[in-house]
Amino acid sequence: MDVHVFTYGSLMFDGVWSKVVGGIYEKVGARLYGYQRRKIRGEIYPTVLPGTSGDYVDGIIYLNVSKSDLKILDTFEGEYYQKEMAECGLTDGGNITAWVYVFKERYRNLVGNEPWDPVWFSEDGIHEFLAGLDVS
Repeated sequence: MDVHVFTYGSLMFDGVWSKVVGGIYEKVGARLYGYQRRKIRGEIYPTVLPGTSGDYVDGIIYLNVSKSDLKILDTFEGEYYQKEMAECGLTDGGNITAWVYVFKERYRNLVGNEPWDPVWFSEDGIHEFLAGLDVS
């Protein structure tokens, strides 16, 4: 069974997503409620952490991601992240359940208090991120 994946950082961008996974997927804008997107100290990419009921993170959901690409994403995200199922609101209305990669509790000391800016990433950070991306 294929699953949906909510992305909120580097994987929201086609240039990163297409270098990591093999499949091409339909995507939709979505909002993850109850989480905060934060910078990781010394890194270009962010994480999400549980927040308050008033917090939310805007992102992209890739629909019907194959099991083989989900395994690739698990490897890409690495040991610092765990997958959690979350209810997301779709930009065009309605809700959908999707996997989201959340920083594990034991590594939270690596996360700063600053929000991560996707506009900055799309203009500046993505170039450095792609240059350092090893998906072999």
